[in-house]
Amino acid sequence: MTRDSLAMIGGSSAHKLLKEQARSVNRLGPVPTPFGLSASIYRVRMREAHFLFLPRHGETGYDIAAPWVNYRANIYALKEQGISRIVAWTGPGALNASLRPGEYVLPHDVIDHTQGRESSFFKGTGLGFIRQSPVFCPEMRTAVERALTGLRLAYRDFGVYICTQGPRLETPAEIKLYRTWGADMVGMTIAPEAFLARELEMCYLPICYITNLAEGVRELPHRPGELFEGLLEKAESEAVEGAVSRFFDIGAALFNTTPEERLCPCSLAMERYRATGRVEEDWHTWIGKL
Repeated sequence: MTRDSLAMIGGSSAHKLLKEQARSVNRLGPVPTPFGLSASIYRVRMREAHFLFLPRHGETGYDIAAPWVNYRANIYALKEQGISRIVAWTGPGALNASLRPGEYVLPHDVIDHTQGRESSFFKGTGLGFIRQSPVFCPEMRTAVERALTGLRLAYRDFGVYICTQGPRLETPAEIKLYRTWGADMVGMTIAPEAFLARELEMCYLPICYITNLAEGVRELPHRPGELFEGLLEKAESEAVEGAVSRFFDIGAALFNTTPEERLCPCSLAMERYRATGRVEEDWHTWIGKL
């Protein structure tokens, strides 16, 4: 696999693992884009593996909540760095009562229930009429499954993720509604991230680690001052921490399980526009150069 063609987007906890686990870390910093500055980008080395890491919520913790993440700048910046494949780390709550905190899930579909987020690079144009099935890259799914299996990490390979606006958590009635829609998990980050990656012909796959059971799935007392205010028990919190701790191990394993050549639909998402001359080969011209 070519150097730095893989990037991992992490949540609010992954940045803490950098100094502990990475063999070397080079902070490239934020990248200027037509949509503003991206989040900081890091070049990470673990054993023989090289990949980029972008902490979407900030470098010191949960500094930027999901509704205000600059998704367009982040995806554009990774494309500018030569990235063609993205694995996104995300910690949703479980709507499906069979899911447990700390469990890995590779979702197969997403419901976008956000409001007002900039969800396309092609605003004000006729571009972007792109099929969204399969929603996530099938080649990356195979690569992640091989990596998880090689690390002896159990996972579920099926699930629907509903993405809500945030920053608040969902009400019991909302959770009840989402369950009738067929959602298994609820989070706030992979939309429009996944759709923006597809517009720039980048492969994208989320790795979910369940952080809690959503409101109303299980009756729990309100505990002020704690994360999720009581939706996560202590033993479950330890399971979540264990799942998060393998973030960069999975990245290193992916370096070896991802194929060199891309043969997936993601890499040809704009082919219809290219074939009719509506876009040029240089992707910068699709949305304007810096």
